[in-house]
Amino acid sequence: MKSNFGVRGWSIIVIEGLLIWIAAGVQVHGLNIIVPTLSSAFGIDSKTLLFWATPASWGGVVSAFALAKVCEWKGIKFTILLSLIICALCFGLMGTWATVISFVLLFAGVNFFGTGYGYVGGLMMIANWFPRKKNLALGWVTMGQTMSTALFVPALAWLFESFGVQNGFWGVSLAMIVLAVVVAFFVRNTPEEFGCSPDNEPMSAEEIERSRREQEAYVCPLTTTQLLGMRDVWLIGVASGGVYVVLVGVLSQLVPRLMAMGYDLHTAIMYLSIAAFIGVPGSYCWGWIGQKMGSKAGIIFYSLWWLGAVVLNMFEFNPVTLWASLIMIGFSFGGATNLTTSIVAEKFHRGAFVKAFGVIAPIQGIVRCCSFAVLAFGLTYLGGYAGAYALLAAIAVIDVLLFWMTDLTPVD
Repeated sequence: MKSNFGVRGWSIIVIEGLLIWIAAGVQVHGLNIIVPTLSSAFGIDSKTLLFWATPASWGGVVSAFALAKVCEWKGIKFTILLSLIICALCFGLMGTWATVISFVLLFAGVNFFGTGYGYVGGLMMIANWFPRKKNLALGWVTMGQTMSTALFVPALAWLFESFGVQNGFWGVSLAMIVLAVVVAFFVRNTPEEFGCSPDNEPMSAEEIERSRREQEAYVCPLTTTQLLGMRDVWLIGVASGGVYVVLVGVLSQLVPRLMAMGYDLHTAIMYLSIAAFIGVPGSYCWGWIGQKMGSKAGIIFYSLWWLGAVVLNMFEFNPVTLWASLIMIGFSFGGATNLTTSIVAEKFHRGAFVKAFGVIAPIQGIVRCCSFAVLAFGLTYLGGYAGAYALLAAIAVIDVLLFWMTDLTPVD
């Protein structure tokens, strides 16, 4: 339960925190300002860009399988470096070569390779370095993802205002290249390659060397077909995707929901920012809870927490319920990435995690991409926000049942 990860371990956590900060920014949060900026600078209808952003985001779903294979064949570090460099190129070109077609292609590339370094290679790196303390390590890492909600858009806006649109995009690309240099010098696929032990546990030099040889010689006996035939793979994939359906459904409508209740835009955005900052300590707390209770109990508790937050949002806010809702939503920001990753790592340990995550993550992504359709159906056919949130509450209940049915006995 202690965060005694060692100097090398802490460096890995900080680097993945930065990777996931910028990945979440360029893939999700940055759209808040990228779309209107490109629309204004190049005379493209903003609604058209926003419409095409959805199919372009499917690049991240494809990436979850394809780049997991690259991790398996060439190593985690190679995958992170490759993804950072190509994502930097795609993001920079978005501000240089702007048409609807180029936006779709380049934003698909940003999603494909952003997922590669932030969520595929980066999370696999954490699972390799901290097989026993994965929840706690991810609790620190996901603080970076949570801070992206509050800080990436202002940072990108400052770049656009200070250096212009084109240079602003390339400024973010430069940050990715700097991170690539940091990864090249300070990251290894396993702690044993640095002469360190997993989780910074006490081990002799001989034990570390023996563990390094075992990891290098390990060949996962599971095939993709075998994994797809496993009941628990589908339970984890579908339920994890359901977690994100609820999360995205609530977060994407928090500002419009508050405005529909009479709050002005700036006040609504302020409340979203407050919720994001609440999520920073919340990220660590969910890691601590997962470490203390176990990944399965932790993610069931997390789903029930979201159920409570959704139920609060089904009714008109008063000052008490408004702040209760903001605290519950904000506190939950970082828990999804943490717990949906750690539950895979608990079922499939170090060597098998790479292959299993490459199968489960696309299932999760496909379900997650249904979030806007679920929300639109509820808003249109179930009586507005109350009906939409009732549908999200039902999904949260289903998530609890699916996780409860999952057997986390480790696969040999």
